[in-house]
Amino acid sequence: MESVNAQWAGAFQIIHDADGWQQFRRLDAALFMPPATDGLEERARMCAGIHATWTAGSGRVVIEAEGAQDGSAFDVLVNGVLRHRVTGAGRVSHDLELGDIPPHSRVQVWLPHYGFLRVLEVSLKGEDVTVPVPTGKRWITYGSSITQCRTAHGPSEAWPALVARELGWQLQSLGFGGECQLDPAAEDTISQLPADVISLCLGINTYNVAALSGRAFASQVLGFVHNVRRAHPGVPIAVISPMLSLPREDVPNSAGWTLADYRNAVADVVRTVRERGDTLLHLIDGASVFTPEEASALMPDTLHPDNEGYRLMAERLGPALAAVAAGGD
Repeated sequence: MESVNAQWAGAFQIIHDADGWQQFRRLDAALFMPPATDGLEERARMCAGIHATWTAGSGRVVIEAEGAQDGSAFDVLVNGVLRHRVTGAGRVSHDLELGDIPPHSRVQVWLPHYGFLRVLEVSLKGEDVTVPVPTGKRWITYGSSITQCRTAHGPSEAWPALVARELGWQLQSLGFGGECQLDPAAEDTISQLPADVISLCLGINTYNVAALSGRAFASQVLGFVHNVRRAHPGVPIAVISPMLSLPREDVPNSAGWTLADYRNAVADVVRTVRERGDTLLHLIDGASVFTPEEASALMPDTLHPDNEGYRLMAERLGPALAAVAAGGD
């Protein structure tokens, strides 16, 4: 029986300590500026979208790890179907039988998408275990908690994970709850990573904390998009404006802007850049993802989708992103 350690996808950096523990980073720390970016750095240590894949005909998954008490679970999938969901809270040791599976089955472990985590071992022990060569488009998706998806039941049910599996794409999830503020650290990391398609979901965090006024927001979005484009010429980019949030649509924040104002500004930037010749930049109207009735039903706190809401997001955003990747409008 072979034992093959996880080879992680979706991390910018993996840090190994002297005792063999691994910790993960989703952003390059070179442009962090404490204490202003402490929240962003904390979120960047979380493992949203980080996963490992094997092929095997039998076996069991071994997980030795330590996570936050309020952290999310580990998900184990076989051929895209959830086989195990186990806690990642505290010091955990799991030995998970895969049961009767077809030869050359695709086995994945998705790390907890919320909360501190360090890993001592994640491995697959079984027959004919191999690590497949990654295939599919390399997709970077940047956004807020609505991209990190803490309220999804498990990491494999976050909408970026659902879309990536449906489309066969390689996922790099840069979702940072409360911290999608067009930071240089995010821009620089996106610029360094290889990509075949990029999506940027912008505006909701800026509205919520009034981080940027009407004078500054559109200019910051334009600069962020410009620098990502300069690093990735010829790569399709989708800019997703804020999702509906019914209590925020017409209520000004302390900077004097409504959520609808931020959404309109995102659309203005995309239109301007396209008029200047960048036809590989596309707008996805976040207000069109849910109807008002769906937003009321699927966003219990009026801001974050529930698990069914994330599934519906994936069903609607997946085809839109596939069209962008194919060069369509």
